[in-house]
Amino acid sequence: MNNRRYPPEWEKQRTTWLSWPHNEKEWGRKRLPEIKRFFQELISQILKLQDVNLLLTNEEMLEEVERFFPVQKSKFKLKKIIVPNNDIWIRDYGPFFLETASSKKKKSLLLDFEFNAWGGKFSPWELDNQAPKEIALYLGQEIESYPIVLEGGSIEFSGNGLILTTEQCLLNKNRNPNLSKDKIENILKSAFNIEEVIWLKRGLEGDHTDGHIDDVARFIDPRKVLICKSNDKKDGNYDHLNQSIEYLKKWKHKEKRYKLEVIELPMPERMEIKKERLPKSYANFIFVNGGVIVPVFNCNTDKEALAIFKKVFPDKKIVGIDCSLLIQEGGGLHCMTKQEPVI
Repeated sequence: MNNRRYPPEWEKQRTTWLSWPHNEKEWGRKRLPEIKRFFQELISQILKLQDVNLLLTNEEMLEEVERFFPVQKSKFKLKKIIVPNNDIWIRDYGPFFLETASSKKKKSLLLDFEFNAWGGKFSPWELDNQAPKEIALYLGQEIESYPIVLEGGSIEFSGNGLILTTEQCLLNKNRNPNLSKDKIENILKSAFNIEEVIWLKRGLEGDHTDGHIDDVARFIDPRKVLICKSNDKKDGNYDHLNQSIEYLKKWKHKEKRYKLEVIELPMPERMEIKKERLPKSYANFIFVNGGVIVPVFNCNTDKEALAIFKKVFPDKKIVGIDCSLLIQEGGGLHCMTKQEPVI
């Protein structure tokens, strides 16, 4: 398996995968039309830079989606694909797109893990769990399945042999109660051909995913990490975020001995629904070819966050999209998208 690699998200992409919203149980009749308009805005922004593959759970949705996206002359295409699913969070249930190399050429390999809706919290999820196999069938590509629960938003890749994750999520007994930390680490190293797993303690307060890393810290380069920081000592995230920052600053590769550059992001202003905190985060951004799309929340820290992204990515187009509605269901831009690399 040492000929495989998970291309990092900043490398050239073939397309962005999304799933058209339809789950009235989760979104409600009032918010469902609103989240569809949000999808319209996001997809329109992505299509300025690259193709989009959009999952539709049935053929009846084709006419609806075509009303949102009338035929336009564009370099990039919106491809509509029938794959039954339960909800929009394709980052977590979608396949991982790997690159494998042989003596002849590189090719794509899809990895498929079990999905149980973040520890059985939001049923049903059976269609989501089946979606990777349906996508592989559509693409005519090989898929390799693992009988363990693993969500895409729970692990971050450096592109050169590192995975970043949290103990709160991967060691949670509502995922794989019979697997130890060592066993999970060995599975990750084997499946993705990586050298080392960096474990942070936990994710954000109010995160129903039990601590996904993509709300906390993201690789933006093989040796650079963007991480959220709280300056409010009364904030429930203050201690663990600052501890994670210090841990990453002191971290060294076990064999190669290099260190990581750590770049801090502000935390957005607190937002609650029914007295429950929402896991707002600027770290839940997405890469697209030539650009970075950043969640913003119509609050005072948006300007500071976007300025950091512009400084970190001087050669990329930085686009902020208001995710105040999306975060009401606990997710962000990264949670609802999946990149397919050019291989």
